[in-house]
Amino acid sequence: MRVIGDSVGPRVGDILKARGVDCFVYGDSAGNVNALKLDVYENLLRVCHSGDVVIAVDAALGENEDVGRVKVTGNGLFPGRALGRARGRVGDIGVLAVMGEKGEDNFARLAAGSEAFAEHMAQKAADITQELVEYINMSCARAQ
Repeated sequence: MRVIGDSVGPRVGDILKARGVDCFVYGDSAGNVNALKLDVYENLLRVCHSGDVVIAVDAALGENEDVGRVKVTGNGLFPGRALGRARGRVGDIGVLAVMGEKGEDNFARLAAGSEAFAEHMAQKAADITQELVEYINMSCARAQ
């Protein structure tokens, strides 16, 4: 079963790569980052990107008034939290596309999302992520 609401992260990866954004992008529709691969990516980031700012992007569930919003957090994100499979923090900055309202069956809520809404949210999250990358790159260039 494809979880449409949870396809936002890979869609954002596709968009950022297509735009040629000046950053490493891990996770897209050809090779998504998921709970089964997270340890590998955490090691990759620790070894290859030590000291770099890491922006993690994921779908999320939230309050009804937050559905359709993209939230940016200053402490990364905690993948799997909506499904009760919380792990440790990933990234320094979190970009969360709120795909639906939290409820009894969060997996079903993520799975039931529409392709059009997932694409819309991916575009919004990609725009924000690109702005963050450009700001970080500009700030690093000034510091040198």
